[in-house]
Amino acid sequence: MDYSRLLPSITPDLVEAVRLILNPEIDPDIRTLNLEILLREVGTEIYEVIYAMNAYDFGIEYTTGIGIDDYYYTLAKQLSDSVSLGGYDEMMAKLEDYTYYQMDKGQYDAFKTASDSGQRPTAERIERSNCCSFCRDREWGKVEYPDHEMWRRHDNCRGIIKVQGWRSRNGTLSGYGWKRYRR
Repeated sequence: MDYSRLLPSITPDLVEAVRLILNPEIDPDIRTLNLEILLREVGTEIYEVIYAMNAYDFGIEYTTGIGIDDYYYTLAKQLSDSVSLGGYDEMMAKLEDYTYYQMDKGQYDAFKTASDSGQRPTAERIERSNCCSFCRDREWGKVEYPDHEMWRRHDNCRGIIKVQGWRSRNGTLSGYGWKRYRR
């Protein structure tokens, strides 16, 4: 299933929240702290939803992933510094990259757990028109045991990572949706 189609539904709200926090009148330390909180919460939500959807598909729905890493600290600092250093548009692109990164991490962790549990999911990286040159130059194909490189997200890359588990191959994943996890 292509989970990347779900991200545009949250991106405008995330960009608006970041724009409000990036007010130059707010103390830089407060700005950074609020960005850390926002990015941690949004990143965790994306990760958990994507992990759960993949885990369901792979037949390991009673597992949990290891969670997000601390990249949000670095991104929060970079976003906060962009107020005084410029590069606002570049930072907004990094923000979108962050959402894709968390999606990919949730997908990878579920895939790895399923593989380690004896399941046989498959993954395929699909090039799109706005895919980066690194991904365009590789022949990914559909594989059962991909290396970690398949999930690596490159700057401004919007390639699709399509995974299939037992339920997607048997048509039982069609009723499973994003809204189930919206609070």
